[in-house]
Amino acid sequence: MNLSPERQAIGQTPHIHRPCLFALLLACMGFPGNAAAATADSDAPVQTLATERGVYRVTIRPETGSVPIAEMHNWIVHVETTAGSVFVPAQLVFMAGMPAHGHGTPAQPVITRFLGEGDFLVEGVKFNMTGLWHIVVNVTGPAGPDSIRFEMNLRNAPMAVDAVVKDWTRDELRVVNSLRLASLRPLPRDFTNRFSGNPDAIELGQALFFDRNLSASGKTACADCHEPARHFTDGKVLSFGSRQTARHSPSLIGVAYSQWFYWDGRRDSMWSQSVTPIETPGEMDMTRVDAVRFVMTHDAYRPLFGSLSSVLSDSDIEDQTRFPAGAGPYGEPQGQQEWQRMAKEDQVAVSQAFADIGKTIAVYVETLQPELSRFDQFADELVQGNRRAAYKILDKKERAGLKLFIDQDRLPCLRCHNGPQLTNHEFHNVATGFAGDGTYDFGRYVGLQAALVDEFNCRGQFSDATREQCDRLKYAAEGHADQGAFKVPTLRNVGETAPYMHDGRFDNLREVIEHYRDVPPVTEVVHEVPQFRLTDKEIVQLVAFLETLTAKPSSSGSNPLNTR
Repeated sequence: MNLSPERQAIGQTPHIHRPCLFALLLACMGFPGNAAAATADSDAPVQTLATERGVYRVTIRPETGSVPIAEMHNWIVHVETTAGSVFVPAQLVFMAGMPAHGHGTPAQPVITRFLGEGDFLVEGVKFNMTGLWHIVVNVTGPAGPDSIRFEMNLRNAPMAVDAVVKDWTRDELRVVNSLRLASLRPLPRDFTNRFSGNPDAIELGQALFFDRNLSASGKTACADCHEPARHFTDGKVLSFGSRQTARHSPSLIGVAYSQWFYWDGRRDSMWSQSVTPIETPGEMDMTRVDAVRFVMTHDAYRPLFGSLSSVLSDSDIEDQTRFPAGAGPYGEPQGQQEWQRMAKEDQVAVSQAFADIGKTIAVYVETLQPELSRFDQFADELVQGNRRAAYKILDKKERAGLKLFIDQDRLPCLRCHNGPQLTNHEFHNVATGFAGDGTYDFGRYVGLQAALVDEFNCRGQFSDATREQCDRLKYAAEGHADQGAFKVPTLRNVGETAPYMHDGRFDNLREVIEHYRDVPPVTEVVHEVPQFRLTDKEIVQLVAFLETLTAKPSSSGSNPLNTR
């Protein structure tokens, strides 16, 4: 790190390696396998250790004192000689990974600032699941290079619960409390979308969500793959637009809490996801110009859209010399040629209006929040100490399934399915990348590349965010461990959103659990699923619990502007 102590060098970073497969991490850093190690849980993450050769001493601590799961946060690294002298390293590297799962962090930590007195700020740290993590710090200083490995066992640290309930430990009650809907934090602001929370935009977005005329055939709407009565899924193995697609439609309930969209995360905002199917061949097949013209010339939509987006006027878009019918960057060759012949400023204006259409749909989707399930009603009573009332809501089998689900010593469920939405919104390889026909879906590995080059991403000219607000792209981690990894779906309403997985390969919940129980060894298929045992009776109990997570289907199921 070529920094002098007097330089407060934001952005002047040391030599930082891209996250690599953790199995190769020690080799790629030249890190010996028998390094000193210390353990810490989420309540005591501050650690100080001497480096392997004993020439430096390194202290690491989270900036805010706690370690969140599946959230970006910062750490402080302090380096000094074993004699207590501080210095500025020529090189400083901070990396993390899970030895049992073969992957690094889902974000790329970067040392961004010298804080003085041997302290350095590490930004972009994210731990996507509970379990044993290794944090590796590589230091090059006056005595040459040296390294240290810290061990940190992260477990879910739910909010405190004061209740004492027979048959339930305090830790179990805390976990139950963390899963109930009452613990869901307010929806964070989407800086990329200036329409967020705007009632006019929500009304227009809902109308467009249900309008089949936003497709080229007039037969496909967003709601055809995301039906309100099915908790905004479609019940099909693979979704169908103008033809069959390659993936199953996930639920949209609570999806606005995510930072990445699609099973492979190829979009980084809800609005950039919303515009993609409109002009994707095989889905809605509309071209960019035709979609904008449809909205801007529609009697019911024109006033609302005009009040939200002023980049084009009605008279502009009706000029088919400047804006040829069928023109767009995707679709038929003729349409692509027409798009290329358009003036650059007209392309930008259409793309901005198109992005604004997606932003209105996105703010409607933001309103699709989870509703109370039987589990939430049970949890609300239980954490208040009302055991008798709680036991009237869930029966013995369902309670046994819940106890299994939250038993982190026996099952890994909470590692990925945690928090009130029962998902960490991250990507994991659960041995589903291989299809039955022998093909392989690379999932997140390809999806991240697509997000980074997407013209509608957070850093693009059509986003309403500043570059400083685009941490998800700034610290996006690229690694081979993402091959075959897919986004963790919410378990809310899971009993009524079959089939399951990105390709809809499992018809029912029992098949899903049997897949995890009988997952092939990593010598045959690379994956992250640890080996565990479950009896058939316990599978029945787990399924019974999962079915308690279902709420009533959404009533937000029509076009509020009553258009056809």
